[in-house]
Amino acid sequence: YGATPTWYSVETQPGIQAVLTCLDERSWVCRIAPGRETTLYVPHLSADEDLREEPLAQSLVKQGRLFAMDVRGRGESRPNSCGGNYLTPYGSDYFYAYFSEMYGESLLGRRTFDVLRVLDLLESRGYRKIHLAGRGFGSLPALFAAVLHPRVGKVTLKHALLSYHEMTQDEDYKWPLSAMVWGILKKLDLPDCYRALGKRLTLIEPWSTRMEPLPAKEAKRRLKELGAG
Repeated sequence: YGATPTWYSVETQPGIQAVLTCLDERSWVCRIAPGRETTLYVPHLSADEDLREEPLAQSLVKQGRLFAMDVRGRGESRPNSCGGNYLTPYGSDYFYAYFSEMYGESLLGRRTFDVLRVLDLLESRGYRKIHLAGRGFGSLPALFAAVLHPRVGKVTLKHALLSYHEMTQDEDYKWPLSAMVWGILKKLDLPDCYRALGKRLTLIEPWSTRMEPLPAKEAKRRLKELGAG
């Protein structure tokens, strides 16, 4: 990892845990490290994988103390149901997202709630300025949490989806059901959230509706439209 890791299980609601990794110069075994400023990183699929392999995560570690978290159903809490299939059609990620919709909930919304609760925890340990970063699937709960939580300052999102509306225009979109919020376009779209963050936001290498890197010129044009680069 390039720093000393300490792991925590954070109960964000009864029976639900988010796994939090603290990377610092020293180990904090008994309690969350206190401080004034830090970074919270929300990975694509796994904090462990991103911390070992993702350049963005590795660059953030070099900047100082970093917390990385696995929201429910990702990383350390990835389910083994559906024969171990996860992101395949009708795999466990799809079914948990679908069951959430049946109960009038949004799995993405509950994952955003996990991020908000960890932000609350960090605030309780003295952090007053938090850099929130997210990648891929993790960019969405990070985005919504950044809009909602007052302690979030700088926001960095890599491989983020730019618009839900664009997904409605593409029959072959690849983002999973767990990346969506039922009925959200009746109220807002992702560009509204990006604009709300303004100059606090940096978007890096956004992905298309098919989870592929946007061509450089297209990405530059879209980022200019959003005022984030």
